[in-house]
Amino acid sequence: MLRTLTRRIASSPSVTARSFHLSIPRGDQMSRAEVSGKRFWENAGVKDMGDHIAVTLDGRVLKTPAGNKLTLPKDQEYLALMVAGEWHGQKALLKSHSLPMTSLVARAIDGFIGNEKGRQETLNRLIKFLDTDSICYQQDYPDSIVKAQKEHWDPILKWVKDEYDLDIKVSQGITYVVQDDHVKEKLRDIVSSMTDIELSAFERATLTAKSFLIGLAVVKRQLSVEKAWMAAQLEVMDQIERWGEVEDSHDVDREFIKSQLASARLANIGV
Repeated sequence: MLRTLTRRIASSPSVTARSFHLSIPRGDQMSRAEVSGKRFWENAGVKDMGDHIAVTLDGRVLKTPAGNKLTLPKDQEYLALMVAGEWHGQKALLKSHSLPMTSLVARAIDGFIGNEKGRQETLNRLIKFLDTDSICYQQDYPDSIVKAQKEHWDPILKWVKDEYDLDIKVSQGITYVVQDDHVKEKLRDIVSSMTDIELSAFERATLTAKSFLIGLAVVKRQLSVEKAWMAAQLEVMDQIERWGEVEDSHDVDREFIKSQLASARLANIGV
């Protein structure tokens, strides 16, 4: 479906739309778009560049905030098509929140490809989430929270045990938990082995969910977007059920979080 969409339109712990630019001289379309934030192109598509696929606007290759060409290996053409689809879907005014896959791919290109230092720095930062992971700090009151924890958090802990033979320590209350060194080392190795795109997706999911374990389950496609959102927003959802939803707050946050988690999950659809 993505391929059909692109052919129809052209055939050819955050990034704003105005940070992207085209490989054309400053002073014309690109400059006006950066100043106004308005759509200036007619067609978004992809272009064959040998062993890579480039995302294009009106035939010109899109560039990342760091000035790198937004290209992907041919076996990740599906990602290029999704990025092109995001740009095709823009209306008169560019909306950066509606370009989640674009920013995820750009993060991988600018931050990780050929940059082992950047990968390790990111890994060091993300592994720290493990000791403060909300899943590891469970409550025994009220009953609604206890029930939600069993429904949404315990299956993730069981998956980590079954898949990686790791026992994650869990505290009942606010007592600080430090995971065993061998647990951290194995999880670090798992993340370290990820591709650049996968690492970008994992970073996105972890920062969005504020949970290392939820982020891992999303990237490894063990959680749907809906289930990941429920796990990440468990306490918020309990409050909404008891006190009601705040219009233009809870609903806006919900859709943003889901879009971020969806991009992280879809980034590995071909893995």
